[in-house]
Amino acid sequence: MKTTLGEREGNTVKFTVEVSSEELQEAFDNRLRQLAREVRIPGFRKGKVPPALVRQRLGEQAVLVDAIEEAMGGWFATAAMQLDLDPVDRPQIELVGDEPPALGRPLGFTASVTVMPEVVLGQYKGLEVPKDPVEVTDEEVDAQFNRLREEFAELRPVEDRPVVKGDYVTVDFQASYEGEKVEGLEASDYVFEVGGGRMFPEVEEQMVGMAAGEERTIVVALPEDFPLEQVAGKSVDLTITVKEIKEKVLPPISDQWVSEISEFATLLELRNEIRNKIRAGKTYAAEQRFRSLAVQAAADNATLELPEVIVREQAEEMVNDFKQSLESRGGSFEAYLEATGTTLEQMVENLKPQAARNVKTGLVLDAVAKAEGLVASDEEVSAVVAQAARAGRVDAKKFEEQLRKTGRIETFRWQILRDKAADFIAANAVAVTQGEAAVAEAKAALAAVESGSEVDAAGSAAASAAPTAAPEARVAEEEGSASDDGEQEA
Repeated sequence: MKTTLGEREGNTVKFTVEVSSEELQEAFDNRLRQLAREVRIPGFRKGKVPPALVRQRLGEQAVLVDAIEEAMGGWFATAAMQLDLDPVDRPQIELVGDEPPALGRPLGFTASVTVMPEVVLGQYKGLEVPKDPVEVTDEEVDAQFNRLREEFAELRPVEDRPVVKGDYVTVDFQASYEGEKVEGLEASDYVFEVGGGRMFPEVEEQMVGMAAGEERTIVVALPEDFPLEQVAGKSVDLTITVKEIKEKVLPPISDQWVSEISEFATLLELRNEIRNKIRAGKTYAAEQRFRSLAVQAAADNATLELPEVIVREQAEEMVNDFKQSLESRGGSFEAYLEATGTTLEQMVENLKPQAARNVKTGLVLDAVAKAEGLVASDEEVSAVVAQAARAGRVDAKKFEEQLRKTGRIETFRWQILRDKAADFIAANAVAVTQGEAAVAEAKAALAAVESGSEVDAAGSAAASAAPTAAPEARVAEEEGSASDDGEQEA
Protein backbone atom coordinates (compact mmCIF):
# COMPACT_ATOMS: atom_id res chain seq x y z
CA MET A 1 0.00 0.00 0.00
CA LYS A 2 1.31 3.43 -1.02
CA THR A 3 0.17 6.61 0.71
CA THR A 4 0.69 10.22 -0.34
CA LEU A 5 -0.11 13.10 1.99
CA GLY A 6 -1.89 15.98 0.28
CA GLU A 7 -2.84 19.46 1.41
CA ARG A 8 -4.04 20.32 4.90
CA GLU A 9 -6.59 23.03 5.57
CA GLY A 10 -6.92 23.67 9.28
CA ASN A 11 -7.71 20.31 10.80
CA THR A 12 -8.84 18.67 7.56
CA VAL A 13 -6.26 16.48 5.84
CA LYS A 14 -6.48 14.92 2.39
CA PHE A 15 -4.35 12.00 1.27
CA THR A 16 -4.20 9.47 -1.56
CA VAL A 17 -3.89 5.71 -1.18
CA GLU A 18 -2.96 3.09 -3.76
CA VAL A 19 -3.93 -0.48 -2.90
CA SER A 20 -1.84 -3.00 -4.81
CA SER A 21 -3.48 -5.59 -7.08
CA GLU A 22 -2.31 -8.29 -4.64
CA GLU A 23 -3.98 -6.57 -1.69
CA LEU A 24 -7.15 -6.13 -3.72
CA GLN A 25 -7.10 -9.82 -4.68
CA GLU A 26 -6.66 -10.80 -1.02
CA ALA A 27 -9.66 -8.68 -0.01
CA PHE A 28 -11.72 -10.25 -2.81
CA ASP A 29 -10.79 -13.81 -1.78
CA ASN A 30 -11.54 -13.12 1.89
CA ARG A 31 -14.96 -11.70 1.09
CA LEU A 32 -15.75 -14.56 -1.28
CA ARG A 33 -14.95 -17.14 1.41
CA GLN A 34 -17.09 -15.21 3.91
CA LEU A 35 -20.02 -15.11 1.49
CA ALA A 36 -19.66 -18.84 0.86
CA ARG A 37 -20.21 -19.41 4.58
CA GLU A 38 -23.25 -17.10 4.69
CA VAL A 39 -25.33 -17.58 1.54
CA ARG A 40 -27.97 -20.24 0.97
CA ILE A 41 -28.07 -22.07 -2.35
CA PRO A 42 -30.53 -24.92 -2.96
CA GLY A 43 -28.79 -28.30 -2.84
CA PHE A 44 -26.03 -27.17 -0.50
CA ARG A 45 -25.89 -26.98 3.28
CA LYS A 46 -25.13 -23.60 4.78
CA GLY A 47 -21.38 -23.08 4.95
CA LYS A 48 -20.68 -25.77 2.34
CA VAL A 49 -21.26 -23.73 -0.83
CA PRO A 50 -18.16 -23.72 -3.09
CA PRO A 51 -16.68 -20.21 -3.45
CA ALA A 52 -16.52 -20.63 -7.23
CA LEU A 53 -20.29 -21.17 -7.34
CA VAL A 54 -20.89 -18.05 -5.21
CA ARG A 55 -18.66 -16.09 -7.59
CA GLN A 56 -20.70 -17.35 -10.51
CA ARG A 57 -24.10 -16.69 -8.93
CA LEU A 58 -23.35 -13.23 -7.50
CA GLY A 59 -21.00 -12.06 -10.23
CA GLU A 60 -17.34 -11.13 -9.89
CA GLN A 61 -17.96 -7.37 -10.03
CA ALA A 62 -20.62 -7.46 -7.29
CA VAL A 63 -18.34 -9.49 -5.02
CA LEU A 64 -15.45 -7.10 -5.73
CA VAL A 65 -17.50 -4.01 -4.86
CA ASP A 66 -18.65 -5.75 -1.68
CA ALA A 67 -15.05 -6.69 -0.83
CA ILE A 68 -13.86 -3.11 -1.33
CA GLU A 69 -16.58 -1.79 0.97
CA GLU A 70 -15.64 -4.44 3.55
CA ALA A 71 -11.90 -3.71 3.44
CA MET A 72 -12.00 0.08 3.02
CA GLY A 73 -12.07 0.79 6.78
CA GLY A 74 -8.92 -1.26 7.35
CA TRP A 75 -7.12 0.29 4.39
CA PHE A 76 -7.99 3.78 5.61
CA ALA A 77 -6.83 3.01 9.18
CA THR A 78 -3.53 1.55 7.93
CA ALA A 79 -2.90 4.58 5.71
CA ALA A 80 -3.66 6.99 8.57
CA MET A 81 -1.18 5.14 10.80
CA GLN A 82 1.50 5.27 8.09
CA LEU A 83 1.03 9.03 7.80
CA ASP A 84 0.92 9.46 11.61
CA LEU A 85 -2.56 10.98 11.50
CA ASP A 86 -5.14 10.86 14.29
CA PRO A 87 -8.64 11.01 12.71
CA VAL A 88 -11.51 12.24 14.88
CA ASP A 89 -14.41 11.89 12.45
CA ARG A 90 -15.65 9.69 9.64
CA PRO A 91 -13.61 10.19 6.44
CA GLN A 92 -14.94 11.14 3.02
CA ILE A 93 -13.59 8.58 0.56
CA GLU A 94 -13.66 8.68 -3.23
CA LEU A 95 -12.26 6.15 -5.70
CA VAL A 96 -9.67 7.45 -8.16
CA GLY A 97 -10.36 7.20 -11.91
CA ASP A 98 -13.40 6.85 -14.10
CA GLU A 99 -13.16 3.10 -14.72
CA PRO A 100 -14.81 0.68 -12.27
CA PRO A 101 -12.43 -1.27 -10.00
CA ALA A 102 -11.17 -4.55 -11.42
CA LEU A 103 -9.03 -7.47 -10.28
CA GLY A 104 -5.50 -7.54 -11.63
CA ARG A 105 -4.83 -3.83 -11.27
CA PRO A 106 -4.26 -1.44 -8.35
CA LEU A 107 -7.09 0.44 -6.67
CA GLY A 108 -6.69 4.11 -5.83
CA PHE A 109 -8.77 6.26 -3.51
CA THR A 110 -8.58 9.64 -1.82
CA ALA A 111 -9.58 10.28 1.77
CA SER A 112 -10.47 13.59 3.41
CA VAL A 113 -10.78 13.52 7.20
CA THR A 114 -10.75 15.77 10.25
CA VAL A 115 -7.76 15.06 12.48
CA MET A 116 -6.64 16.11 15.92
CA PRO A 117 -5.38 19.71 15.88
CA GLU A 118 -1.73 20.60 15.85
CA VAL A 119 -0.72 22.14 19.18
CA VAL A 120 1.67 25.07 19.09
CA LEU A 121 3.01 25.31 22.62
CA GLY A 122 3.63 28.66 24.19
CA GLN A 123 5.49 29.19 27.45
CA TYR A 124 5.00 26.26 29.81
CA LYS A 125 8.23 26.45 31.83
CA GLY A 126 8.99 29.21 34.29
CA LEU A 127 5.37 30.32 34.52
CA GLU A 128 4.61 32.73 37.36
CA VAL A 129 1.62 31.29 39.20
CA PRO A 130 -0.05 32.55 42.41
CA LYS A 131 0.21 30.19 45.37
CA ASP A 132 -1.97 30.39 48.45
CA PRO A 133 -0.06 30.93 51.71
CA VAL A 134 -0.48 28.17 54.28
CA GLU A 135 -1.40 29.63 57.65
CA VAL A 136 -3.18 27.96 60.55
CA THR A 137 -4.89 30.25 63.05
CA ASP A 138 -5.63 29.56 66.70
CA GLU A 139 -9.34 29.96 65.86
CA GLU A 140 -9.15 27.07 63.39
CA VAL A 141 -7.43 24.87 65.95
CA ASP A 142 -10.02 25.85 68.58
CA ALA A 143 -12.89 25.01 66.20
CA GLN A 144 -11.46 21.56 65.46
CA PHE A 145 -10.73 20.94 69.12
CA ASN A 146 -14.27 21.93 70.10
CA ARG A 147 -15.73 19.57 67.50
CA LEU A 148 -13.70 16.81 69.12
CA ARG A 149 -15.12 17.73 72.54
CA GLU A 150 -18.62 17.66 71.04
CA GLU A 151 -18.06 14.07 69.93
CA PHE A 152 -17.33 13.05 73.53
CA ALA A 153 -20.07 15.14 75.10
CA GLU A 154 -22.42 13.49 77.61
CA LEU A 155 -26.20 13.97 77.74
CA ARG A 156 -27.44 14.39 81.32
CA PRO A 157 -31.12 14.56 82.42
CA VAL A 158 -32.39 17.96 83.57
CA GLU A 159 -35.18 18.26 86.16
CA ASP A 160 -34.81 21.70 87.74
CA ARG A 161 -35.29 23.98 84.73
CA PRO A 162 -37.24 24.31 81.45
CA VAL A 163 -35.93 23.74 77.91
CA VAL A 164 -33.17 26.00 76.60
CA LYS A 165 -31.59 26.11 73.18
CA GLY A 166 -29.07 23.30 72.78
CA ASP A 167 -30.97 20.83 74.97
CA TYR A 168 -31.90 17.38 73.69
CA VAL A 169 -35.59 16.67 74.28
CA THR A 170 -37.68 13.51 74.05
CA VAL A 171 -41.23 14.27 72.90
CA ASP A 172 -44.48 12.81 71.64
CA PHE A 173 -46.31 14.78 68.97
CA GLN A 174 -49.42 14.52 66.83
CA ALA A 175 -50.61 16.85 64.05
CA SER A 176 -54.19 17.68 63.18
CA TYR A 177 -55.78 19.66 60.35
CA GLU A 178 -59.24 21.20 60.74
CA GLY A 179 -59.77 19.04 63.80
CA GLU A 180 -58.88 15.79 62.01
CA LYS A 181 -55.82 13.72 62.92
CA VAL A 182 -53.12 13.76 60.22
CA GLU A 183 -51.98 10.21 59.63
CA GLY A 184 -48.22 9.95 59.19
CA LEU A 185 -47.44 13.14 61.08
CA GLU A 186 -47.03 11.76 64.59
CA ALA A 187 -44.27 10.19 66.65
CA SER A 188 -43.52 8.80 70.11
CA ASP A 189 -40.25 9.21 72.01
CA TYR A 190 -38.83 11.41 69.25
CA VAL A 191 -35.46 12.91 70.21
CA PHE A 192 -34.00 16.09 68.72
CA GLU A 193 -31.76 18.99 69.64
CA VAL A 194 -33.59 22.25 70.18
CA GLY A 195 -32.10 24.66 67.66
CA GLY A 196 -30.44 21.86 65.72
CA GLY A 197 -32.69 22.22 62.68
CA ARG A 198 -34.21 18.74 62.78
CA MET A 199 -37.69 19.97 63.74
CA PHE A 200 -40.04 22.57 62.27
CA PRO A 201 -38.67 26.09 63.00
CA GLU A 202 -41.91 27.13 64.77
CA VAL A 203 -41.63 24.12 67.08
CA GLU A 204 -37.97 24.70 67.93
CA GLU A 205 -38.69 28.34 68.75
CA GLN A 206 -41.67 27.62 71.02
CA MET A 207 -40.05 24.62 72.72
CA VAL A 208 -37.79 27.01 74.63
CA GLY A 209 -39.26 27.50 78.11
CA MET A 210 -41.36 24.32 78.19
CA ALA A 211 -40.99 22.04 81.22
CA ALA A 212 -40.91 18.26 81.39
CA GLY A 213 -44.47 16.91 81.24
CA GLU A 214 -45.83 20.08 79.63
CA GLU A 215 -48.05 19.91 76.51
CA ARG A 216 -48.39 22.66 73.95
CA THR A 217 -50.17 23.06 70.59
CA ILE A 218 -48.15 24.93 67.99
CA VAL A 219 -49.35 26.12 64.56
CA VAL A 220 -46.94 24.88 61.89
CA ALA A 221 -46.95 26.11 58.28
CA LEU A 222 -45.96 23.16 56.07
CA PRO A 223 -44.02 23.75 52.82
CA GLU A 224 -45.56 23.18 49.38
CA ASP A 225 -43.30 20.17 48.77
CA PHE A 226 -44.17 18.45 52.07
CA PRO A 227 -44.30 14.65 51.55
CA LEU A 228 -47.89 14.33 52.85
CA GLU A 229 -49.86 15.66 49.89
CA GLN A 230 -53.10 16.18 51.83
CA VAL A 231 -51.51 18.85 54.06
CA ALA A 232 -48.71 20.17 51.83
CA GLY A 233 -48.73 23.97 51.82
CA LYS A 234 -51.24 24.12 54.69
CA SER A 235 -50.99 25.05 58.37
CA VAL A 236 -51.54 22.27 60.89
CA ASP A 237 -51.89 22.16 64.67
CA LEU A 238 -49.01 20.20 66.19
CA THR A 239 -49.64 19.06 69.76
CA ILE A 240 -46.32 18.26 71.42
CA THR A 241 -45.57 16.84 74.89
CA VAL A 242 -42.14 17.11 76.53
CA LYS A 243 -41.25 13.80 78.16
CA GLU A 244 -37.56 14.36 79.02
CA ILE A 245 -34.96 17.11 78.87
CA LYS A 246 -31.24 16.45 78.61
CA GLU A 247 -28.40 18.91 78.50
CA LYS A 248 -25.15 18.39 76.68
CA VAL A 249 -22.16 18.40 79.03
CA LEU A 250 -18.78 18.80 77.41
CA PRO A 251 -15.81 16.92 78.87
CA PRO A 252 -13.34 18.99 80.93
CA ILE A 253 -10.29 20.32 79.16
CA SER A 254 -7.37 18.56 80.84
CA ASP A 255 -4.33 16.41 80.12
CA GLN A 256 -6.11 13.47 81.74
CA TRP A 257 -9.05 13.69 79.35
CA VAL A 258 -6.68 13.99 76.39
CA SER A 259 -4.80 10.86 77.46
CA GLU A 260 -8.09 8.97 77.80
CA ILE A 261 -9.41 9.72 74.32
CA SER A 262 -6.20 9.86 72.26
CA GLU A 263 -2.64 8.60 71.98
CA PHE A 264 -1.33 11.94 73.28
CA ALA A 265 -0.41 12.61 76.90
CA THR A 266 -1.03 16.35 77.08
CA LEU A 267 -3.41 18.95 75.77
CA LEU A 268 -0.55 20.77 74.05
CA GLU A 269 0.42 17.63 72.11
CA LEU A 270 -3.16 17.14 70.93
CA ARG A 271 -3.50 20.77 69.81
CA ASN A 272 -0.17 20.52 67.94
CA GLU A 273 -1.44 17.40 66.17
CA ILE A 274 -4.64 19.20 65.20
CA ARG A 275 -2.60 22.14 63.93
CA ASN A 276 -0.34 19.85 61.89
CA LYS A 277 -3.31 18.09 60.28
CA ILE A 278 -4.94 21.37 59.37
CA ARG A 279 -1.66 22.59 57.92
CA ALA A 280 -1.21 19.36 55.93
CA GLY A 281 -4.71 19.70 54.47
CA LYS A 282 -4.15 23.33 53.55
CA THR A 283 -0.75 22.55 52.05
CA TYR A 284 -2.22 19.83 49.86
CA ALA A 285 -5.05 22.10 48.73
CA ALA A 286 -2.60 24.92 47.95
CA GLU A 287 -0.34 22.57 45.97
CA GLN A 288 -3.28 21.20 43.96
CA ARG A 289 -4.55 24.70 43.17
CA PHE A 290 -1.05 25.84 42.22
CA ARG A 291 -0.71 22.81 39.90
CA SER A 292 -4.11 23.49 38.35
CA LEU A 293 -3.36 27.17 37.76
CA ALA A 294 0.03 26.35 36.24
CA VAL A 295 -1.52 23.85 33.82
CA GLN A 296 -4.24 26.35 32.93
CA ALA A 297 -1.63 29.02 32.23
CA ALA A 298 0.26 26.64 29.95
CA ALA A 299 -2.98 25.81 28.14
CA ASP A 300 -3.82 29.51 27.75
CA ASN A 301 -0.39 30.12 26.20
CA ALA A 302 -0.86 27.38 23.59
CA THR A 303 -2.41 27.90 20.18
CA LEU A 304 -4.53 25.40 18.29
CA GLU A 305 -7.63 25.18 16.16
CA LEU A 306 -10.27 22.90 17.61
CA PRO A 307 -12.65 20.93 15.36
CA GLU A 308 -16.32 21.29 16.28
CA VAL A 309 -16.78 17.52 16.13
CA ILE A 310 -14.38 17.03 19.05
CA VAL A 311 -16.10 19.67 21.18
CA ARG A 312 -19.49 18.12 20.62
CA GLU A 313 -18.21 14.61 21.26
CA GLN A 314 -16.74 15.68 24.59
CA ALA A 315 -19.88 17.56 25.61
CA GLU A 316 -22.02 14.52 24.80
CA GLU A 317 -19.72 12.35 26.89
CA MET A 318 -20.05 14.78 29.82
CA VAL A 319 -23.84 14.60 29.55
CA ASN A 320 -23.66 10.80 29.48
CA ASP A 321 -21.43 10.77 32.57
CA PHE A 322 -23.92 13.00 34.39
CA LYS A 323 -26.80 10.76 33.31
CA GLN A 324 -25.06 7.62 34.60
CA SER A 325 -24.15 9.32 37.89
CA LEU A 326 -27.72 10.53 38.38
CA GLU A 327 -29.24 7.13 37.63
CA SER A 328 -26.72 5.35 39.89
CA ARG A 329 -28.20 7.38 42.77
CA GLY A 330 -31.73 6.38 41.84
CA GLY A 331 -32.56 9.55 39.91
CA SER A 332 -34.19 9.91 36.51
CA PHE A 333 -32.45 11.81 33.72
CA GLU A 334 -35.75 12.43 31.96
CA ALA A 335 -37.23 13.81 35.19
CA TYR A 336 -34.20 16.08 35.58
CA LEU A 337 -34.66 17.48 32.07
CA GLU A 338 -38.34 18.09 32.76
CA ALA A 339 -37.69 19.73 36.14
CA THR A 340 -35.01 22.05 34.74
CA GLY A 341 -37.01 22.85 31.60
CA THR A 342 -34.13 21.94 29.31
CA THR A 343 -33.52 19.47 26.50
CA LEU A 344 -30.71 17.06 25.78
CA GLU A 345 -29.49 19.25 22.94
CA GLN A 346 -29.49 22.34 25.19
CA MET A 347 -27.44 20.49 27.79
CA VAL A 348 -24.89 19.55 25.16
CA GLU A 349 -24.70 23.16 23.92
CA ASN A 350 -24.37 24.52 27.46
CA LEU A 351 -21.50 22.14 28.21
CA LYS A 352 -19.52 22.90 25.06
CA PRO A 353 -17.42 25.73 26.60
CA GLN A 354 -16.35 23.50 29.51
CA ALA A 355 -15.83 20.58 27.14
CA ALA A 356 -13.58 22.74 24.99
CA ARG A 357 -11.50 23.84 27.99
CA ASN A 358 -11.15 20.26 29.19
CA VAL A 359 -9.88 18.96 25.89
CA LYS A 360 -7.62 21.87 25.17
CA THR A 361 -5.92 21.25 28.50
CA GLY A 362 -5.59 17.55 27.73
CA LEU A 363 -4.09 18.14 24.29
CA VAL A 364 -1.61 20.68 25.66
CA LEU A 365 -0.54 18.16 28.31
CA ASP A 366 -0.07 15.58 25.53
CA ALA A 367 2.10 18.05 23.63
CA VAL A 368 4.19 18.86 26.72
CA ALA A 369 4.71 15.16 27.41
CA LYS A 370 5.91 14.67 23.84
CA ALA A 371 8.14 17.75 23.89
CA GLU A 372 9.80 16.68 27.13
CA GLY A 373 10.13 13.01 26.17
CA LEU A 374 8.02 11.81 29.09
CA VAL A 375 7.17 8.10 29.10
CA ALA A 376 4.80 5.81 30.98
CA SER A 377 6.38 2.43 31.65
CA ASP A 378 4.45 -0.85 31.53
CA GLU A 379 5.03 -1.16 35.28
CA GLU A 380 3.40 2.23 35.90
CA VAL A 381 0.48 1.33 33.67
CA SER A 382 -0.01 -2.01 35.44
CA ALA A 383 0.07 -0.28 38.83
CA VAL A 384 -2.64 2.19 37.81
CA VAL A 385 -4.74 -0.61 36.27
CA ALA A 386 -4.40 -2.65 39.48
CA GLN A 387 -5.56 0.36 41.50
CA ALA A 388 -8.60 0.74 39.24
CA ALA A 389 -9.30 -2.98 39.56
CA ARG A 390 -9.26 -2.74 43.36
CA ALA A 391 -11.65 0.19 43.24
CA GLY A 392 -13.97 -1.78 40.99
CA ARG A 393 -13.51 -4.99 42.99
CA VAL A 394 -12.44 -7.04 39.97
CA ASP A 395 -9.48 -9.31 39.35
CA ALA A 396 -6.52 -7.10 38.36
CA LYS A 397 -4.90 -9.63 36.02
CA LYS A 398 -8.08 -10.40 34.11
CA PHE A 399 -8.95 -6.72 34.01
CA GLU A 400 -5.59 -5.82 32.47
CA GLU A 401 -5.84 -8.65 29.95
CA GLN A 402 -9.23 -7.40 28.82
CA LEU A 403 -7.94 -3.83 28.54
CA ARG A 404 -4.99 -4.94 26.42
CA LYS A 405 -7.23 -7.07 24.22
CA THR A 406 -9.55 -4.15 23.44
CA GLY A 407 -6.78 -1.56 23.23
CA ARG A 408 -8.26 0.48 26.07
CA ILE A 409 -5.04 0.03 28.07
CA GLU A 410 -3.72 3.07 26.20
CA THR A 411 -6.27 5.25 27.99
CA PHE A 412 -4.43 4.55 31.25
CA ARG A 413 -1.07 5.26 29.61
CA TRP A 414 -2.35 8.61 28.30
CA GLN A 415 -3.59 9.58 31.74
CA ILE A 416 -0.24 8.76 33.34
CA LEU A 417 1.54 10.87 30.73
CA ARG A 418 -0.85 13.76 31.28
CA ASP A 419 -0.32 13.57 35.04
CA LYS A 420 3.44 13.59 34.50
CA ALA A 421 3.15 16.58 32.15
CA ALA A 422 1.05 18.46 34.72
CA ASP A 423 3.62 17.64 37.42
CA PHE A 424 6.41 18.86 35.10
CA ILE A 425 4.65 22.17 34.44
CA ALA A 426 4.02 22.70 38.16
CA ALA A 427 7.58 21.73 39.13
CA ASN A 428 8.97 24.31 36.70
CA ALA A 429 6.52 27.07 37.66
CA VAL A 430 7.45 29.97 39.91
CA ALA A 431 5.20 30.56 42.91
CA VAL A 432 4.23 34.17 43.52
CA THR A 433 1.91 35.82 46.02
CA GLN A 434 -1.49 37.09 44.98
CA GLY A 435 -0.15 40.64 45.15
CA GLU A 436 2.84 39.85 42.94
CA ALA A 437 0.58 38.07 40.45
CA ALA A 438 -1.75 41.09 40.28
CA VAL A 439 1.18 43.45 39.66
CA ALA A 440 2.60 41.19 36.93
CA GLU A 441 -0.80 40.96 35.26
CA ALA A 442 -1.24 44.72 35.36
CA LYS A 443 2.23 45.28 33.84
CA ALA A 444 1.49 42.80 31.05
CA ALA A 445 -1.82 44.50 30.30
CA LEU A 446 -0.14 47.93 30.27
CA ALA A 447 2.59 46.69 27.95
CA ALA A 448 -0.02 45.29 25.59
CA VAL A 449 -1.88 48.61 25.51
CA GLU A 450 1.31 50.60 24.89
CA SER A 451 2.47 48.32 22.10
CA GLY A 452 -0.94 48.59 20.47
CA SER A 453 -1.10 52.41 20.61
CA GLU A 454 2.15 53.40 18.88
CA VAL A 455 1.68 55.94 16.10
CA ASP A 456 3.48 55.38 12.81
CA ALA A 457 5.08 58.07 10.63
CA ALA A 458 1.80 58.80 8.85
CA GLY A 459 0.14 59.38 12.20
CA SER A 460 -2.08 56.29 12.14
CA ALA A 461 -2.30 54.03 15.19
CA ALA A 462 -0.91 50.53 14.77
CA ALA A 463 -3.04 47.90 16.46
CA SER A 464 -1.85 44.42 17.29
CA ALA A 465 -4.05 41.46 18.14
CA ALA A 466 -2.90 38.34 19.92
CA PRO A 467 -4.10 35.07 18.38
CA THR A 468 -6.88 33.46 20.37
CA ALA A 469 -6.66 29.73 20.93
CA ALA A 470 -9.87 27.93 20.05
CA PRO A 471 -11.37 25.65 22.69
CA GLU A 472 -10.71 21.95 22.45
CA ALA A 473 -12.35 18.66 23.11
CA ARG A 474 -11.02 15.51 24.72
CA VAL A 475 -10.05 12.54 22.57
CA ALA A 476 -12.49 9.64 22.92
CA GLU A 477 -11.34 6.16 22.06
CA GLU A 478 -13.44 4.35 19.46
CA GLU A 479 -14.11 0.66 19.66
CA GLY A 480 -14.25 -1.53 16.56
CA SER A 481 -17.71 -2.28 15.27
CA ALA A 482 -19.01 -5.82 15.34
CA SER A 483 -19.27 -7.66 12.04
CA ASP A 484 -22.66 -8.28 10.45
CA ASP A 485 -23.97 -11.75 11.17
CA GLY A 486 -26.90 -11.51 8.82
CA GLU A 487 -27.35 -14.00 5.98
CA GLN A 488 -27.28 -13.06 2.30
CA GLU A 489 -29.51 -14.83 -0.19
CA ALA A 490 -27.91 -15.65 -3.54
